[in-house]
Amino acid sequence: MKYDLEKIKADIKESLSSYRYNHSINVMEEAIKLGKHYHIDINKCAACALTHDLAKEFSEEENKNLIEKYNLSKDLLNEENKNLLHGILSSLIVKEKYNFTDDMCAAIKYHTTGHPGMSLLAKIIYLADKIEKGKNYPGITLERTLAYQNLNKAIITCLNNQIKNLTLKQKPINNLALLTKEFLEKETNK
Repeated sequence: MKYDLEKIKADIKESLSSYRYNHSINVMEEAIKLGKHYHIDINKCAACALTHDLAKEFSEEENKNLIEKYNLSKDLLNEENKNLLHGILSSLIVKEKYNFTDDMCAAIKYHTTGHPGMSLLAKIIYLADKIEKGKNYPGITLERTLAYQNLNKAIITCLNNQIKNLTLKQKPINNLALLTKEFLEKETNK
């Protein structure tokens, strides 16, 4: 199935701030490049990239309503889950609205932490979100280089940088990120 990227762009332009819309366009461009490099369906890469932050700017009220609608745990509203919630909600919305496949929904759902056993598509969306051209932070040059050499090593590097940054800021580290890192390290060292 081919997804109508122009319609999706128009939809997200209506619901996102210009900053978040531009970020989504940048993620799409990076995902397309990575998709071509790793020979996977670039239409799927683009569609996931465009919608990965669909729920990022929802109000607390919108989040509560969607949690209720989808029968999700109210714990998702807790501060430590704030960064996960938009991925979960975005994945559910695109499943319903655009009929995205399960692998596409998983790529969107886990784009902030990754998850053990990530698909190639999920790895591409995770990395495209981190290394898109609008981002600039210590370590990004290495992440960008590794993304085109070894996806696992690139994600491990991203996760290490993220963990280091969160530790410095004394913020909690999501357990899923730690499990993803451990899984990818084992997979890479086989």
